[in-house]
Amino acid sequence: MKQFAVISVFILLCFCKATNAVAQIASGLHNPVFSALALAQGNAFVARANDASAISFNPAGLTQLERPQVSLGAGFVLPSVEYHGNGISEDMDTGINTIPNLYFASPIIGNKLAAGLGITVPYGLKGKWDENGFSRFVITDFDLSIININPTITFQPFPFVSIGAGFDYYYADSNQESRIPSFVSGTPEGFRDLEMHGDAYGYNAGVLCNITPQHSIGISFRSKADIDFDGKLKLSGLPRAIAGSDRFASDTNTTATIPEMLSFGYAYKQGNLWSIEADFQWTNWSRFDVLEIDLESPNPLVGAEVNDVREWHDTFGFALGGEYKLYEAVKLRGGYTFHESPVPGETFEPSVPQSSRHALFTGLGYGWGKSLNTWIDLAYGVVFYENRNVNNTVGDALGTPIDGHYDSITHIFALNFNYRF
Repeated sequence: MKQFAVISVFILLCFCKATNAVAQIASGLHNPVFSALALAQGNAFVARANDASAISFNPAGLTQLERPQVSLGAGFVLPSVEYHGNGISEDMDTGINTIPNLYFASPIIGNKLAAGLGITVPYGLKGKWDENGFSRFVITDFDLSIININPTITFQPFPFVSIGAGFDYYYADSNQESRIPSFVSGTPEGFRDLEMHGDAYGYNAGVLCNITPQHSIGISFRSKADIDFDGKLKLSGLPRAIAGSDRFASDTNTTATIPEMLSFGYAYKQGNLWSIEADFQWTNWSRFDVLEIDLESPNPLVGAEVNDVREWHDTFGFALGGEYKLYEAVKLRGGYTFHESPVPGETFEPSVPQSSRHALFTGLGYGWGKSLNTWIDLAYGVVFYENRNVNNTVGDALGTPIDGHYDSITHIFALNFNYRF
């Protein structure tokens, strides 16, 4: 329990100080580092979902828990993004991004009724391009984190099927920085800083059906959630001849939508020795279309409204993973995933330098103590990106075209500490 207390403090510090994430794992802004157990299997977990992290994958799985369980974990993501184009080469400054998670789940009435609570960071972005670099008038520094608090309840009406549902509360915090072109010859460039925060509500549901002791299927759905952002736009170093002042600030607001997500999984289990699962996922990223940012105080340089055109499209993903029990206390895992990128070439910009991606994962679980009630899950993965050559007009009007070739690769390490009461 001393170990449990130390790791609990560590994870809580992660939530307080390092909830920034970088969307370099799945599609769009999604960061599915929800548990090391599932990640080690490529997140192919919808049709099994047999630990507390079922809250994130398929809430119907909670009725499989025999005793109360707590799980504390974090993923450590190290992305690398390189730009080559227009005679320029530049590396994005990313660093190690921490994505924490926390779960508590417990049966209430045998295996008929269960409930749980999950806290995760399912969406986010983080990175920095050179302040004097190729994209300085489009984006230099960007930081988005969206925290999800997800209470869940699960009911088993029949021995072979469980139904789960949950409530999603999202809190979002965002910051974007860029430079402003010098509109008057001989004057320095200015600075733009947009800080916003907001929240949203949604729901999720799932079904888990054990067709036979060997075969199971799972379906989970997560609803859309409209985040109402409020914040402030700050401009500095402006040309007085045009703007009337070298500084400008205005309250801002906009609405951004977290998209619906539908997942389907099939699993085959050979007793408690080994299991394998294949999952398919659809995400309605077409909701991420145009962000209309309204300014309370208009400005000659930016007007009263800023339209951030994205026009993303829906995506599909596939995951295949499995687990093998080497010893009673040791389980080996592996998995593969593929995710399409929702970002079209016409609106591609350097804060989401994505392409479709393939990923390989491996990991293990190790238990100890009485009845193996304490265990740790570890996962490691590498995400490989398909070549992305960009040729669009983003940044052209400002004199900083972002056309070129973007090379990316991401390394992920995750761990979870688990205790069964």
